[in-house]
Amino acid sequence: MIDVFPLKSWAWVAVLLLCIALVGGGAAGAAVMAWRKNAEIADLRADAARREAQIAEQASRALLEAQTRGDALSRQLTAAARAASRLRKERDDAVRTATTGRVCLDADALRVLDGAPGLAVALPTAASGTAGADGAIATDTDLARWALAAGEQYEACRGRLGALIEFHEGAR
Repeated sequence: MIDVFPLKSWAWVAVLLLCIALVGGGAAGAAVMAWRKNAEIADLRADAARREAQIAEQASRALLEAQTRGDALSRQLTAAARAASRLRKERDDAVRTATTGRVCLDADALRVLDGAPGLAVALPTAASGTAGADGAIATDTDLARWALAAGEQYEACRGRLGALIEFHEGAR
């Protein structure tokens, strides 16, 4: 009879043990590789978390600096507005004593000025007399007050623009 399995029984045991050893070695190698890769992934995640924390910290610091700069500039603008208001009252009182109230511009001149870029003429009509027969007039007092108001508005605008420029230059 022909032997279908020419190997002896001990050879079968050796082949079986060899297969088990190969499978076990492969599984052990795969496990070790998985542990190493998991450790590398954990390191990468930790590095990413550190970078994100640094970015968040820098953004937080930049925001705090911007808020501090903005608060300081706002306080400066508020102080300048208060000082301008006091100065306007002083100048307004001085204008009352320095002007006579005589007519400088009549209704025709005011109509030309009204609606010009940046101008809106809203003066009271004349109380009585020949100067007021045509309607609105502008006295020297009105013009002086308008000039003071225009100067105050210009300074306020200049101050706000200067603060905005300073704020953005401080961010660099």
